[in-house]
Amino acid sequence: MGLSQILVQKQTQKLVMTQDLRQSIELLPLSTLELAERIQNELLDNPLLEEVVNPEKSKLEIISFQEVRKKEIQDSLKNSDISWQDTYSIDGPYYYRDNEASNRYQKLIESNSKSTTLSEHLLEQLRLFSLSKSEFELGELLISMLDEKGFIPHSSQELSRELNLPLKSIEKLRSIIHQLDPIGLGAKDIQDTLLIQAQLLYPNDENLCILIRDYLKDIEKLDYKKISKAMKISLDEIDYLRKKISTLQPFPASPFNSHKTDYIIPDLVVHETEGEFNVILNDEWLPKLSLTKDYKQFLLKSKTTSEKEYFDSKINSAKWLIRSIHQRRQTLLRVMNCIIEFQIDFFRKGIHYIKPLTLKDVADKLSIHESTVSRITTNKYVQTSWGILELKWFFSTGVRSQAGEVESSKKIHEIIKNLIKSEDPENPLSDQDIVEHMKAQGIEIARRTVAKYRKILKILPANYRKRLKK
Repeated sequence: MGLSQILVQKQTQKLVMTQDLRQSIELLPLSTLELAERIQNELLDNPLLEEVVNPEKSKLEIISFQEVRKKEIQDSLKNSDISWQDTYSIDGPYYYRDNEASNRYQKLIESNSKSTTLSEHLLEQLRLFSLSKSEFELGELLISMLDEKGFIPHSSQELSRELNLPLKSIEKLRSIIHQLDPIGLGAKDIQDTLLIQAQLLYPNDENLCILIRDYLKDIEKLDYKKISKAMKISLDEIDYLRKKISTLQPFPASPFNSHKTDYIIPDLVVHETEGEFNVILNDEWLPKLSLTKDYKQFLLKSKTTSEKEYFDSKINSAKWLIRSIHQRRQTLLRVMNCIIEFQIDFFRKGIHYIKPLTLKDVADKLSIHESTVSRITTNKYVQTSWGILELKWFFSTGVRSQAGEVESSKKIHEIIKNLIKSEDPENPLSDQDIVEHMKAQGIEIARRTVAKYRKILKILPANYRKRLKK
């Protein structure tokens, strides 16, 4: 059959992702802190966008169920193609930013003082050694090769070939770096740094070095009998050596990796008043935006086509940013109130009353797309009477009970944690034992599911827990 090229005309439908629509979608998954940073960047980039300040504006906006439902009804009656001027007038009122809140936010960001870096700390010590200029430069180079854990994951032979330098020089400087504070830096991996620390701190304990060099994996598995037979030492001696190993630092650079503390600032606050749950938007310190009052004069003064196009694009960008922020706030409120409706028993009684919930459940309830729910619940936190929780936490799969109801996996996690917390250390609960306890509470669950949840909770198997207790 011969090949040929022909012209065919056909009609198709597809979604065109405009820059403005992309910006609106991009704002949804941002946390409040990230949104604040994004707004500051836009204020710097767009000369027609300005921040409005009015300290007399209330700090928090409280939205009740009834108000949200009323707003939803009003929105549904409006035409979806309603113009921007009708929904959010440029010359109308704006949200305002609270100066006190802004100052508190700035102090929170700048609260941590600058500390000495690991490289600076090591170079200060390296200068105390009698080294030639070339040796010091090599030491400086090796220090710069340390990763965040304090390792140089290459052998001295590999470094010698790669740097085209004598092996003796590299081994000499690497040995010096091993001895600097904190000791054990410059090793290849965890086992290597533990061995170096053991040799420096316990130079006369040969068994400790042998244990780290040859039987570290067996120590991890708590297989004392195998080690005892191979090294011909008692179980008590092995346990004594293990305790020594626990005093060593597997990641020697960790004391210098204390990054600035990431504070969780809840985006929403839920509190109960006279049996009704109110949702508070915690965004009082966000910059509140409007178009500059002189934006029309910029358009009138534009002499060239390029100038007019520039100001037109900046005006449209400012409008869409303000509108996107407004839509993000409304979507966040709607989703949070919907979660409260689904999880009302949790908010009143606690974690044992959490129910299975999917993104689709919320999306269907609010008549929005599932991806919108996913984006708006990403990187968002809510403060409740049961603690600060990520919005994603409220979504979980379910396990069917004997009564035919579906129990949340979050509830199962909590039951497993409580069972193991109260178990007899001498006779820890096996996965099958946990299955039986669940069955007694009317929850049907497979043993492999218990094992899966136990791994998620980072709980060791029963035999390991028993050895560790001993």
